[in-house]
Amino acid sequence: MNTSRIVQVFFICILTISLIPQVQAIEPAWVYPLNGVEIGNIAVSSDGSTIVVAADQLLFFLKDGTLVKKEPYAQKVVLTPSGRYAVSSFADTLKFYRSPITTGSPDPRELDKIWESSLPNLIHSIDMTDNGRTIVAATEGNGIYFITTETEKMVSNDTLSNTIIRISHDGSRIVGISADKIRVYSSNAKVSKNYNPASILEPEFMFLSQTIPLMVYNDGKTIYWFDVNLGEELWQVTAPGYPTSLAMTPSGSFVIVGTENGNIVRYTDKGILNWSYSSNEETILAPGITALAVSKDGARVAAGSSDGKILILDGSGKLVGSYQAKDPIMSMTISSDGSSVLAADETTIYAFTSGPSSAPVSYYQFDPKNLTQGSQNNSSQNMTTPRNLTINTSPAKTSAARTITELPTTYSIIRTATQSPVPAIIPLSGILIAVVLLAWRRTD
Repeated sequence: MNTSRIVQVFFICILTISLIPQVQAIEPAWVYPLNGVEIGNIAVSSDGSTIVVAADQLLFFLKDGTLVKKEPYAQKVVLTPSGRYAVSSFADTLKFYRSPITTGSPDPRELDKIWESSLPNLIHSIDMTDNGRTIVAATEGNGIYFITTETEKMVSNDTLSNTIIRISHDGSRIVGISADKIRVYSSNAKVSKNYNPASILEPEFMFLSQTIPLMVYNDGKTIYWFDVNLGEELWQVTAPGYPTSLAMTPSGSFVIVGTENGNIVRYTDKGILNWSYSSNEETILAPGITALAVSKDGARVAAGSSDGKILILDGSGKLVGSYQAKDPIMSMTISSDGSSVLAADETTIYAFTSGPSSAPVSYYQFDPKNLTQGSQNNSSQNMTTPRNLTINTSPAKTSAARTITELPTTYSIIRTATQSPVPAIIPLSGILIAVVLLAWRRTD
């Protein structure tokens, strides 16, 4: 083998290395065992400093995994972005928690129960404004309730049924959805607008945009964008599989859908497919995506699957980190700044930390009159060039694993790798270099 041939082999090796996806396994910053409980959901403040978990009881954590408080009975929880207010539900009871004003971020240790209230029926949907002043709740059968938290004053409407109830971040829009209606409510719980979409069998997901009168919901495999002011369907798309999870950025610019066949897809606010990702390309029947969460700017997406995978993708749909949990992922959340990702399977809470995402994102301008790119023109659902978004998913480097006992009979495990796992590309590079050196020797 001559020198030119060796040079050719060397450059082929370099090209091969560059084409290998540099995805590395990530280790959780901490884990917390949850044996024999039913996990409802996880909530986290914008900066990740306060974490609240509804798992038969209410668990309050610091960002580093320190369990600081436990409260009895909780199936669902909503936490304000600041971390100062929380509301939980259990059966027919609502509980409201508040932290006093202090310097810096509110401390979850000071989130004390201010009041609790019992409703006539079992609660199946709750929401709260960002300032913690208004709570909305929907119950089984007919019943919707609005509570002013400062006075505990409650107004209700017990003549209508809502599967899901949502309130916008500033309280300006309150929307309920059921199997046949979309209703917009005024602050006195009266229906101000009543819409009859063409077909709603049983909505499972519904989100409201913060800044525009947009709601997104599903009906079976179809995802709808709906203008709640005009009462008009804007766009609709058919997901590549039955939706088993859904997330939306607060601005409404991006909607992420997870399906039962393992696909994750992202749509723009025009209903245009932006990118797609398959969680298991090696098999035809991939495990379903059971949980999704997205950062405020859309630059980080976290997903969980029925086979226990925890996946972190960047804003272009590229997988940048993964972890294999023990059981199916039941709940997933992410802080607004993208610095904290939390997931829970049937037995354990997993927390992942990294630097906050600071990638700039230019949002689409909402135009309800522009109906040319959605369901009216299915050919528009082509892949578009994703934005160049960058994130940092390196695990936080702290001390070695330790076990902490914060409260009697409870413990959390702070488990952080002292260094990132060795990427597969390193040993492969070594093999390729060894091949080149061996070929060089044979020419001597």
